[in-house]
Amino acid sequence: MAYKTNATPRRWLTFQTASPYVGVSVRTLQNWEKAGYLRVANVAPMGTRGRRLIDREALDKFIEGYVGAPPSKIVMNEGRAAR
Repeated sequence: MAYKTNATPRRWLTFQTASPYVGVSVRTLQNWEKAGYLRVANVAPMGTRGRRLIDREALDKFIEGYVGAPPSKIVMNEGRAAR
């Protein structure tokens, strides 16, 4: 997905727009949300299913936390037992 260079970046992203933004799949974003790594808002007008939006600033901060970290320090599935 191509982004306009002069466009103001949105603060809240859908899972579909956040996926190419960080270069991971929608499923990975959903897993990060489930693990509590991302700040997600459920915007649901009355009587509708709603839409989950990811806070771009929280996503940037989460990714930046791993910049330059050695691979041994990057643990994404802390809640799962080692196999």
